[in-house]
Amino acid sequence: MNILLTGTRAPATLDLARRLWREGHRVIGADSVRCPLGRYSKAFATHHRIPSARFDRDGFIDSLKRIIGEEKIDLLWPTCEETFYVAARHAELSGETPLMCDPLAVLEPLHHKLNFARFAGDAAPESWAAEEAPPNRELVWKPFYSRFAMRTRIGKPPRDRVGWMAQEFIKGEEFSSWALCQGGEVRALTFYESPGRARLGAGCAFEPIRDESAAAFVIETARRLEFTGSLAFDFIRDRSGRFRVIECNPRLTSGIHVLDASVSITELLETPAPLPPPMVPAQLRLPTLFAKPLLAWTSPDVIRAPDDPGPGTGQIGSFFEFAGIALKHGISLTAATTFDLEYNGDGSR
Repeated sequence: MNILLTGTRAPATLDLARRLWREGHRVIGADSVRCPLGRYSKAFATHHRIPSARFDRDGFIDSLKRIIGEEKIDLLWPTCEETFYVAARHAELSGETPLMCDPLAVLEPLHHKLNFARFAGDAAPESWAAEEAPPNRELVWKPFYSRFAMRTRIGKPPRDRVGWMAQEFIKGEEFSSWALCQGGEVRALTFYESPGRARLGAGCAFEPIRDESAAAFVIETARRLEFTGSLAFDFIRDRSGRFRVIECNPRLTSGIHVLDASVSITELLETPAPLPPPMVPAQLRLPTLFAKPLLAWTSPDVIRAPDDPGPGTGQIGSFFEFAGIALKHGISLTAATTFDLEYNGDGSR
């Protein structure tokens, strides 16, 4: 198959590309930054620079359609938040090639944090629009649209509460899941903890775990939505052992890193595998070295691979590009990594 992956800046996308390449597929990459990790990987047969999904939606879609035609694409698989812009034009793009994602009507309520909490019901902590939050409660505050916990506030509400939600604060152990789904059927499901994190945000070291009650929630949610694509959740387990689902990421996440290499993505696209799949620890070594040095070298590095060494040095170029974006726009380095493709609601910039 000729498979087009977008969002090749992400380590998870690099991981997916290598798995597909090793299984014999021709993988084509596309991203809107100059130096995404995928540009340095021989897992990609060709790599295209495309317009920003966030700032040039029509140009983004037109470029995908051009690549689909030129490269004879058999499957378009968006991986980062550009997924929402693909989903918004699902009917148009699915006429060109099959898509590994659902329409925006399915994804939007999962991405919007308050709407997802309402969808999850009792499985989520109590949640309110920020303007309606009860007084004298220990609450977590976050925007409806955010990522990597970059703007999450514990205890202290924002000055302007418009576009924010409040959620019951639950003390416990956090863990995450990632599922690959087809037509409502979970084909693979990983769970992991992140002992190494960049502050409150994204994990950089990943230890596989298993939680049967959370697995049942994931399987039922996928079935309920007849979901196709990546479906990921963040959970917290309270002192009584009960899980609560905090938020949903309907896109590829770090959960793919703990999926053992023996599991074939090709076979998962065709038929489900026994759950749980075999899982292994993994890490992003450079971030782990800075965030939690003692964890570095305790598990394999996602970025460096003996049969694909380019991204190991190429990540330096990616770092400097995102550092430049951060300086130009006065944002954090983490925010810079999603600046030109993040989705903050239809019509929102």
